[in-house]
Amino acid sequence: MSSNPLLMTFSTTPVDSIPAIHEQLTKTYLSGKTRDAEFRKIQLRKLYYAIKDNSMRMVAAVKQDLNKPGGEAMMVEVGWLEKDITYALQNLDKWMADETPETTFLYKLMKPRLKKQPIGTVLIIGAFNYPFQLTLSPLVGAIAAGCTAVIKPSEMSPYSAAVMVRIFEQALDPDSYTVVNGGVEETTELLKHKWDKIMYTGNGTVARIVSAAAAKHLTPVILELGGLNPAFITTKGDPKLAAKRIAWAKVHNAGQICLSPNYVLMEPGVEAAFLEGFSQAIGQFFPNGTKDKENLGRIVNERHFKRIMGLLESSKGTVIFGGNADLTDRWIEPTLVKVNSLDDALLHEEIFGPVLPYYIVQGGLQEMVGIMRTVGDCPLGVYAFTKDKKEQEFVLSSTRSGGVTFNDAMFHACIQTVPFGGVGESGTGVYRGKHTFEAFTHKRPVVSQPGWIEGQLAFRYSPYTSKSIKKFQQMQRIPTPNFDRNGKLLYSGFFWRILLLGAATPKAGILRLLFAILASAYFLKAMGRK
Repeated sequence: MSSNPLLMTFSTTPVDSIPAIHEQLTKTYLSGKTRDAEFRKIQLRKLYYAIKDNSMRMVAAVKQDLNKPGGEAMMVEVGWLEKDITYALQNLDKWMADETPETTFLYKLMKPRLKKQPIGTVLIIGAFNYPFQLTLSPLVGAIAAGCTAVIKPSEMSPYSAAVMVRIFEQALDPDSYTVVNGGVEETTELLKHKWDKIMYTGNGTVARIVSAAAAKHLTPVILELGGLNPAFITTKGDPKLAAKRIAWAKVHNAGQICLSPNYVLMEPGVEAAFLEGFSQAIGQFFPNGTKDKENLGRIVNERHFKRIMGLLESSKGTVIFGGNADLTDRWIEPTLVKVNSLDDALLHEEIFGPVLPYYIVQGGLQEMVGIMRTVGDCPLGVYAFTKDKKEQEFVLSSTRSGGVTFNDAMFHACIQTVPFGGVGESGTGVYRGKHTFEAFTHKRPVVSQPGWIEGQLAFRYSPYTSKSIKKFQQMQRIPTPNFDRNGKLLYSGFFWRILLLGAATPKAGILRLLFAILASAYFLKAMGRK
């Protein structure tokens, strides 16, 4: 262990204590303790100060776990969580307020509303690459929603996991929120129990295990996974700027990001400028070289280092930039590889490191999209570097992904108020800001039925007659369709809009016309009196 006094000792949670933890949190939730708005706010305020007070321990922990630079850690771990918490506190009353659904006049008399209620006791399984952000950010939403929660940090970032225990002990109610530390055995025991929702961030293999365990209890899941995220560069983009921004996305956290570009597809005319831009960007980012521990992170462990290097060694492509590595330091130089086949090993597995393959496409953006569908449909992000609006629209209409960023990488996931999540293989469900609150909230429909309305609703009782059915249809106010059996609109176009005064059907148009005549007559009469 390092001699750094800020580092905490990691210890696993006894497996036999997990059933009691689950029982206690369930008991607390059922008591209603966490539903109180002021209780939620106090927990969030205390969590904010615990994070602030332990910020240097957090920075030291991710430095030890991942060699994450201090600047990165302050931005994406500490600062991110401070923003999450303050934003939740500023908006919690508004989020918790009942919603009034749209309905007809009759049903308005029943005062329908959607009451925001906590979904229950939840399990949050975090990831190693952003250990604090990806574990505690969902927790902020769970607390705001009024849930009780267990977090299970990744054992691959043990120093970070140990700091989370300290934060919980300093800030949060122990009967409502708990940390369970450990590996496969502890996670397996957690998954045996019935949770009201599970959120998992990680890879597809483990996600399938989590989903299978959740399915036994019909527990809903949020899965934040990854995917083979493509970057497209066309002749209508800026290849040097694209190279700089892609390089940033590939070296941030040493490329250990589910959103990082996994490969680049480009037209022949942009290759030279892209290569020049990439080389310049790496030199700019790392003036003291890429071994500089103050600015470039390290691969989390030896197993992942060997996996990444195994992919690079299996590639039949040509290393254009970088290619060096050091196992003892878990350092991999930012590496650019030109591949000549779509069967190349680097194109068929999420790299999760600072190695970037690229492939020259002769058939333009259309061929790029076709390659993306073959290599890995439904990635977490698609990055298209083009200033052409038609090309941008083609990307949006021809691809599926969790999100899209034009002329940059990852930024659709960098705005804390915008929902973030995947689709298909890249995950299910979204969170961030209000959407995290909603992820752990049940919108419960509530209706208050007055006794005096009984006569109006008598049609619901048998025996059913033509009169009762007609009454039902009148109450429902089913509009007359303005389309024919072939799906074509009957009254469309400028002529009909003028003739019908903007109404959808002739009947509605006549009513509007009558109203307009009566209003005009009243106005003229009033003017005559004057």
